[in-house]
Amino acid sequence: MAYFIDTNIFVACLRSRAPQARARFLEHAPWEIRVPFQVVAELKLGAAKSARPVHHAHEVSLILSPFVIAWPDPEAVDHYVDIRASLEKTGISISQPDLWIAAIARAAGGVLVTQNRGEFARVSGLALENWLDA
Repeated sequence: MAYFIDTNIFVACLRSRAPQARARFLEHAPWEIRVPFQVVAELKLGAAKSARPVHHAHEVSLILSPFVIAWPDPEAVDHYVDIRASLEKTGISISQPDLWIAAIARAAGGVLVTQNRGEFARVSGLALENWLDA
């Protein structure tokens, strides 16, 4: 099983506010953890905009280093199109980064680990977990 980690889970770990999430990371081999490319971009942007960009960029590199970066493949693109079209028909959408994150996780048959269940619950067929739950 592959676990695709959302930005908010990494941010909680980086801020040392998530011992339960850190414990869940340790339950899995590094190759079971995937990081969608959008999450990498969001974490690097957060570091660049911080008061200590060099320090935070280093922390981001360290926390991401053991994991596989997940890029969209043709199947993920098809899932992106399906998810976006389905959501737009209902008049309810999610952000572009979250569309990609959802598409990549769903295409791989993985579990998206996020604290943002409200947004991602709109995506049919997407398995969700929140490692920040106590």
